Amino acid sequence: MTAEFDKHAASYDGGLDNPIKRMMGDSADQFIAVKARWLLRREPGLRTAGLAMLDYGCGAGDLMRVLAGMGTKASFTGLRRLDRHAGPRSASAGPRRLARRPPRHRRRVPGHRSPDGQFDVATISAVLHHVPIEERAAVYAELGRVVKPGGRIYVFEHNPRNPLVRYVIARTPIDENAILLDAREVHEGLLGAARYELETDYLMFMPPGLAFLSPIDRALAWLPLGAQYVVAARKPISQPA
Repeated sequence: MTAEFDKHAASYDGGLDNPIKRMMGDSADQFIAVKARWLLRREPGLRTAGLAMLDYGCGAGDLMRVLAGMGTKASFTGLRRLDRHAGPRSASAGPRRLARRPPRHRRRVPGHRSPDGQFDVATISAVLHHVPIEERAAVYAELGRVVKPGGRIYVFEHNPRNPLVRYVIARTPIDENAILLDAREVHEGLLGAARYELETDYLMFMPPGLAFLSPIDRALAWLPLGAQYVVAARKPISQPA
């Protein structure tokens, strides 16, 4: 998998080379916006300048750019490269999109270590299924290290319980080596790092291109059949002795 991201990075556009996914939305931003709107409902403080947010494995910074377009004023930091599988080309992919990165946005390079407890909020979006199973515990531990006591982690992932998701992933070149994980695995991984308070919502029951149907998505958030899910974890203010 060493060259997997490098091979697709220059032309990757959110998997919209797949015709089934194009039927659901005509731009990658429409899919990202579903997650951004959910995050803003959960974290209204992101609309002010008082919170620091990390997007872990941010790629071209699209989640932060979409959030900024929705009026978010938080201080953004994007960690471009998660591990040895994301090579230098994928870390700098999409120069036209990078040129539109949001204000107050810093991008960290491989080898940089953020201070402990630096961020109020950390997100990791559609990344873990590319991380080998044996390396995922280190990712959960790192997310827990960089958020403040009482800080929040949001893990967005494809839902393997949705048969359409499995169909699309199996036919998307960049996902040829992906290993999908369900929300239970994310719960177990996070709890292996700290005693988090955990909640799960399911997303994308309706086509992201039809934003007026989003209230239906919100009503079905409990049903484990959405195309994506998000696990929300609140870090304890203090660890038990």
